Amino acid sequence: MSTSTDRQILAQSRSVAASRAGLPTASDAVYTVYVAVLIVAIVAVPVVRSLVLGLASPEILATIVAPDSSRGVGAIAAVLAACAVLIGRTRGPVVPSPFLTEFLAGSYLARSDTLRRPFLISVTVLALAAVTVSGIVIGARLLGGPTAAIPAALMVLGSIAYSGVLAVLWLVGQSCPRRITIPLAIVILGSAVAVETGVDIVLLATPWGWLALLWESLGPAAPVPWWPVIALALSPLVFLAAPALLNNLRSPEIMAQARRWQSIGTLVQTGDIAGASGALRTPPTRGRHCRISFTGPLPIVILQRDIGSARRFPVRTTLGSLALVGAGWLNAQTASATDGIDWVMALAGVLLAYLAAGVWCDGLRNANENVGPSSLYGRSALTMIGSHALLPGLACLLLGSIGAIAAVPGGAPIGVLPWWMLVSVFIALVRILDCAKGPMPIGLLLPVVTPAGDVSILNVIAWQADALIIVLTTAGGLSVLASTAGPEAAIWLTAGIGIVAALAGRRIRALGN
Repeated sequence: MSTSTDRQILAQSRSVAASRAGLPTASDAVYTVYVAVLIVAIVAVPVVRSLVLGLASPEILATIVAPDSSRGVGAIAAVLAACAVLIGRTRGPVVPSPFLTEFLAGSYLARSDTLRRPFLISVTVLALAAVTVSGIVIGARLLGGPTAAIPAALMVLGSIAYSGVLAVLWLVGQSCPRRITIPLAIVILGSAVAVETGVDIVLLATPWGWLALLWESLGPAAPVPWWPVIALALSPLVFLAAPALLNNLRSPEIMAQARRWQSIGTLVQTGDIAGASGALRTPPTRGRHCRISFTGPLPIVILQRDIGSARRFPVRTTLGSLALVGAGWLNAQTASATDGIDWVMALAGVLLAYLAAGVWCDGLRNANENVGPSSLYGRSALTMIGSHALLPGLACLLLGSIGAIAAVPGGAPIGVLPWWMLVSVFIALVRILDCAKGPMPIGLLLPVVTPAGDVSILNVIAWQADALIIVLTTAGGLSVLASTAGPEAAIWLTAGIGIVAALAGRRIRALGN
């Protein structure tokens, strides 16, 4: 327990740190408030209004108010809890700057005192996110049909309480070793499956189950289950474990996260999103002594080497593979989904496939970074990059096909399988196109003066997100069209494959010159 002397030392230390960082002037504070008000009025309010109106459409609202939607809410809440546990080792709730980590966390003062403030900031951010998400969904329910007002307010308050549970689980993921956090995450994911499949005991015994029971009471004639309300109201008692978890944090690990996220922030500010995502990847610790066969033709040799590299990241590779299976399943569901939902399924499927394919693109990225006029292996850039593209292409094709086939017994037509094959080829080519992009031209950072101000940030955003835009507009939009006009959609997607292949070849030739 900290003494009054410790608290005085901590207050003086924070005063020194604040003076070192430079205290904002009154004009700085006024400008910050001015910018915040403009962002809320110009960006946040229209976006939230559009989301509420979109969710209140009859097609989507029918899914939200369905009798079994509460189980979906419980499963999603459980998955969020498992994700909070898993990401704690990558980015925990307590990540001060490297200076504060060395200055405060490295001192003799208890970390439950020195790190309390950054933890409370993370708790506040989670609570605001919970209010925003639950407010949007419940606002759509209130706008679209009869919904009980008191349960709606209780649902928002329950979401805030549940965000506290997520914050503590996030801290558990940062504070505890993997031999504890990974089994805990697996158990939580298992409970998510149990909730979705109808195991009632999980609903009664878990915070995500209480949230699901609270969701059931939003109907106009449904009774209010008061005991889940009371249980969620008492759930902030988990914060009693926070001091012990904060004291369990180790300075080297906090410093490693602090330095990593400081470098990521710097890379994002300079527009290097690829470098920032690469900084998230922890160095491999397994498979250093695994032997990789180098026999056969060059494409087979490179394929074996890329598979060996993927084996060194077992968790990342497993999650990416499962995501590709899920992407294939989502894309197949587009054919049997109702209007409105089909767009959600199609866009979510191709977006998930594009992101998950990145797990298998380490060799492809390495080949693009090392391409040049003089080749170390005596091979052309097109040969090397094309050989490294085999693995992501096969992963998209095979793993996504498993998900597409799994959707057939649930009502999806068998035609979803050849369609997914076309989509997977397109996504692999877009990955090649994105990897061969090279560094961002410095000209995009030059100011573009307009009456509305400097809009050069739009150039940077377009440069960074061009691959995502191509995937969402082409593969996502044509997946919806394929449910009603399959041959026409296949012709258009084949044309898109040809265009993307030509653009990728042009970029690769430019890199090799």
